[in-house]
Amino acid sequence: EGWREVLARTYTFGFAVRAAPASGETFSASTSRWQLGSLALVHTVHDRGDGHRGPSEIAASDPDLVGFLYMRHGTIGLDFEGRPVALRPGELVMWDTARRGGFTTFARVDNQTLVVPRERLAMAAPGYEAMFGRPFRPDHPAARLMGSFMGALMPVVSRLDAAARDAVADAALDIARAVVATRDDPQPRQQTAARLIAVRLYIDANLSNPGLSPATIAKANAISLRTLHRLFEATDDSVGAVIRERRLSRCRADLLRGPDESVTAIAYRWGFRNMSFFSRLFRERYGVSARELQMNARVAHARRCDRSALLGARSPAIW
Repeated sequence: EGWREVLARTYTFGFAVRAAPASGETFSASTSRWQLGSLALVHTVHDRGDGHRGPSEIAASDPDLVGFLYMRHGTIGLDFEGRPVALRPGELVMWDTARRGGFTTFARVDNQTLVVPRERLAMAAPGYEAMFGRPFRPDHPAARLMGSFMGALMPVVSRLDAAARDAVADAALDIARAVVATRDDPQPRQQTAARLIAVRLYIDANLSNPGLSPATIAKANAISLRTLHRLFEATDDSVGAVIRERRLSRCRADLLRGPDESVTAIAYRWGFRNMSFFSRLFRERYGVSARELQMNARVAHARRCDRSALLGARSPAIW
């Protein structure tokens, strides 16, 4: 009963679960959850047990979530609407809270999950439904990238502020989009997937360069312009749209920190050179002007500082 409640709190939806320790052993488990804006990173370690999510559990709690489950250690048997899948270390699979499923483990397992609201994933990666229950093997670039991303994030995420976590969430959605981009090939061509991931990483690393363009990206990655555009066809995005979206996301993250830095300086830092163009794009994307967003962030920051000072003044010194 306790394990069921812990899982429900961690993942925000219900399972029917059963701990099944070997004779003479006790059941041990731990979970951690870190919020990344509307996304979440979950880490779970537990001993032998099983669980399922059927019609009654779905009817009782369906928060419209999709998860990217990555196995770190151990093997877990999964049931995707009656179709069995064995997930081994280094493998990645996608689940959906609206679908029936279950899991079984026969020894201790360690896994990480990126939990994404279904609405956000549908906007970022149309066609994601085709990936349900289709595991990526350890040598697939998508599995390696998602696993490395979550593994690198876990030790530092608790030290990130809200703005940084929002930026991380945007990066996570980019990775999820790259994973889903391989959906049309039952055995995705690793070279194509690896190229797409490499290009996206190059774009992220060079957003501050105002000269970043499809031509410079293609040259830096030793591919033709035609090949570059074909890489993005499956993602329902253009190269230019990805550059603009990532730059806007970085600007928004900096604006939310509310520092005494001008909107123009922030926009210039991330490669924008035409402020009227930037202002129009920003308002269209976020429904508010960049200056208004920054002012709201400054007010919120000042209120937090005032509350902290007030609490500090009320707290007696302890020696």
